[in-house]
Amino acid sequence: MPPKDITMTQDETFTGGLCLAGIEPVSNYILLEQVAPARDHDTWKECMEQALVGLNCKVIQSTSDEAPGLLAYVEQHLEAHHSPDVFHVQHELHKAVSAPMAAKQRAAHKAATKAEERLNRVHEHLHNAKGEPEKRTPGRPPQGAASLEQVQQEVEAARHEHQRLSGQREQVTQSIRAMGHAYHSIDLERGGASLQHTHGWGYP
Repeated sequence: MPPKDITMTQDETFTGGLCLAGIEPVSNYILLEQVAPARDHDTWKECMEQALVGLNCKVIQSTSDEAPGLLAYVEQHLEAHHSPDVFHVQHELHKAVSAPMAAKQRAAHKAATKAEERLNRVHEHLHNAKGEPEKRTPGRPPQGAASLEQVQQEVEAARHEHQRLSGQREQVTQSIRAMGHAYHSIDLERGGASLQHTHGWGYP
């Protein structure tokens, strides 16, 4: 085969024992699938060297989770670029952004619910007090009317905040999900290689 620079996607599985796995993502060829006694960088080096024997290629990039042994292997032995896999990027973004936003959205929903309950109580109070004369200072609006207007404003503000946070959270969710589509090696609509991978820029 002619000389070729390749990317390796690497992982460690534990079904039936520790197994080190490595796949060339463009061809989907499994270069390494081996039971191993450990997953430190020296073990990765030994297994990968055996897997690459006879192949005229150079690993210039590794994509994986950020297991310490894998990171050390890529840095110390391959001296190559490491890219975290998309799942772990999405997972970290979800923890850092989506989860806190969800908490704020729940708090805003709770505040809107309480404001609506206060508004219902004001309406009920005004309904019960209908027909009873109200003492007030000349030139000022009835206390019930002022209270109703204030609570209505609070309800509108609480609803608006809840809608704003809901929209932001949905936008973040869609953006994180879009990362998976952008870096997917298969076009899910056409069933073939995606355009960015065909042009060779699908892996950072």
